[in-house]
Amino acid sequence: MKITQFIQRLFGFRKQKLSSEGASANPSEKMRKMMAMLSNTQDVELTCDEVFALLDQFTELAAQDEDVAQLMPLVQQHLDMCDDCREEYKVLQSILQGAV
Repeated sequence: MKITQFIQRLFGFRKQKLSSEGASANPSEKMRKMMAMLSNTQDVELTCDEVFALLDQFTELAAQDEDVAQLMPLVQQHLDMCDDCREEYKVLQSILQGAV
């Protein structure tokens, strides 16, 4: 995760909109959120762009009941931390479920 993405998530900014959580969160909530995010950082992480490039493959493997956390741990780690990418993943899941 790049530092700009980290700051945007910390203060609740989204790619094109302001999150209501970020607008109303008090400083102690922001600090708690920042500390939680820092404690979950890893030496190697994927950016949102890298995850988006792998997300279709990740979603298809998950739909086939593969252990995606084992097969693609960096993608899983990113989805666990990133609301935007997790939302995109859920959309792809629902599309695949509708196509079956």
